[in-house]
Amino acid sequence: MVPTGPAPRRATRLALAGLTALTVVLGTQAPGLARPPAEPAQPPTAPGLGQVAAKKEARPGPLPRKSGTVKVAEPKQGPGSGVGTQALNDKVALRSLIVATDPADFGVATLTTTLKRVGAPYDILYTATDSLTPGTLVRPDGVGKYNAILLTNSMQLVQSGGSFISGLTNTEWNTLWAYERNFKVRQVALYTSYGTWPEDYCLNSNGEVAVGDTPLSLSLTSNGAGVFDYLNSAAQIPVAQSYVYRTSIRPGCSADALLTNGSDVLGVRTTAPDGRERIALTFTSNQYLLHSDLLVYGLFRWATKGLHLGERKHHLNVDIDDWFNTSDRYREDGTVEYFPGFQASGHDTVNLDAQQTALRTAHPLASGFTFNIAYNGADIDPFAGDTCSPNGDATTLTATTKCLKNNFRWINHTFNHPELNSTNYSTTYDEINTNRTAGADIGLNSPSTVLKTPEYSGLGVYNDDPSNDTGPPTDHGLAASNPALLQAAADLGINTLAGNMSFASHVPANFNGATAHPLNQSVGVVPCWPTNIAYHTTSPAEQTVFYNSFYGPDGLFPYWPTNRTYAQVLDYEAGIGLQHVASGSIYSHTFHVANVRDYGAGKSLVTDWVKDVVDKYDSLYSVPLINSAWPDIAAYTKATNAHSAALTAGAEAIYDRTTGQITVTSPAAGSLRLGGVSTATTGATTYGSNVTVPVTLVANTAVTFDAAPRP
Repeated sequence: MVPTGPAPRRATRLALAGLTALTVVLGTQAPGLARPPAEPAQPPTAPGLGQVAAKKEARPGPLPRKSGTVKVAEPKQGPGSGVGTQALNDKVALRSLIVATDPADFGVATLTTTLKRVGAPYDILYTATDSLTPGTLVRPDGVGKYNAILLTNSMQLVQSGGSFISGLTNTEWNTLWAYERNFKVRQVALYTSYGTWPEDYCLNSNGEVAVGDTPLSLSLTSNGAGVFDYLNSAAQIPVAQSYVYRTSIRPGCSADALLTNGSDVLGVRTTAPDGRERIALTFTSNQYLLHSDLLVYGLFRWATKGLHLGERKHHLNVDIDDWFNTSDRYREDGTVEYFPGFQASGHDTVNLDAQQTALRTAHPLASGFTFNIAYNGADIDPFAGDTCSPNGDATTLTATTKCLKNNFRWINHTFNHPELNSTNYSTTYDEINTNRTAGADIGLNSPSTVLKTPEYSGLGVYNDDPSNDTGPPTDHGLAASNPALLQAAADLGINTLAGNMSFASHVPANFNGATAHPLNQSVGVVPCWPTNIAYHTTSPAEQTVFYNSFYGPDGLFPYWPTNRTYAQVLDYEAGIGLQHVASGSIYSHTFHVANVRDYGAGKSLVTDWVKDVVDKYDSLYSVPLINSAWPDIAAYTKATNAHSAALTAGAEAIYDRTTGQITVTSPAAGSLRLGGVSTATTGATTYGSNVTVPVTLVANTAVTFDAAPRP
């Protein structure tokens, strides 16, 4: 265990450092039909640190080929004739059915990842083993079980004895289609090719190609811009690590191109001869690829007509840790300067505010962007005035901070910046409370309910050897947290502690949720995204040398074949940030005070990263980029947990097309989010063209809303 008592008032870190701050980047999984890929070499990683890049699976291949067509059966009459003759009921549950070949089908993880992020309920039917009957789709009371049918691929062929056979019989296909026809339910195929099996999507072949790391850019047609209206209509969607069918629409067929690459069609919306509405993509996706984040939600939203439980929004939140503190400084020669180190100046503070304002002006989608700043109050000058010093040095930091205090958000980061892994109750309480007082004395309005501990300490992640200041920490789990920290936090009214997404024990069970601390359920752990912008770098040159010392060909964890330039590092790291944003994650990204230094022309490492993320976002999206204060982030994670709990308890929503209403019921009290309601609904919020309302559930009591289905 580490020694009891505060550390020096300096933002020091482990020498493998920055380094609770390395980003977790998810790996890629290659699509295919139940064909497990060969296991590749793993990218560099270390306990408690993130990965510089994802693992890569084998490149996906084409779909099997099968000729012929399943004939659409005419609706039968009489008792026991199946879905086609059941009394038509205009009611359907807001629930999706994923139709997949088997659990190894690439589309299962792709679709379920999106639905889990949204908070939408679903079932999975595996065509290799499960039967599809009318009872699969319709309840005994005549209510349809699903308002969206999501096929992992349009063919549903499964391997058997060296050949491929249909996972669904002709009767089962017709049962599915009759359900879609009778209940007006849309169908999506995540992956399709040209051909007519089992039904025709109006596509002719223009060739096919395997796409690797160099992306194929797709454009939205006017029809595609309507389906994916949350995207920038001029967006170039990068399809990478995918197998692509280049197609054209057969003349005279009822189909609209949605996604194109030149004259090739790669996404199509079609109407079947019996009136069923369908969308299909002609390329593979998986849950780790940016193009999946951009498109799969839109497919789901189209299939449900926007009527679903849960929501999807996009957030960019950024923390700057260790304000007022003195930081180590990484020098271009690879040495670390501990004294005098780096301390932000009045000039850096004015510049940070100016860069923040410029970002808002240049990017209307990010007009509310504000930095969250975690401060250590021991180096506050209690006698400072409140005048901004645009050219001031470190001695003017407190006064300039007071001058601009209302332009940033503030977070308690403890007074002296000690590690809190084994501090006693008195020391821990004083560190939190004294910092709160020091901040209040100069007008910093930090929330009393939130604490970001130094290096996320006190939360079960530490090095077992107290003399080892260079090795990465071990994740012992939240149960190994410092009890004194939990008690002091609770006694001071703190209900939210910041965690780190690179530690498995800090990752919540629910996407965008929080983890109720096992030692004190009233305290939630809300993780942050670490970044590979090191805590002690102040300039592009310093950051580049540091980055290559880790991930260059001669680095501690060699990954890149050549050393990276700063432009390459920034582009890659901002790309990781963009994927967090595109996924809908609300969690904040962590930077440090050294990263705010004006290294020239008003630029800093942190504002370079933010600007690049927002530039990328603007090129792809048309909906606002939400920026939140920590109490709002915490509240959102609690609402997410409540939503998940309500679904687990059996809450459901039923849409009645006849009345145009959605009725929500639950066997237990709780709360959840409902999408697709009228804009006139009390408490509803609008995000782009989506309208969502929070629903308070009383056990066994129905609550009804006016629906506004999307065209």
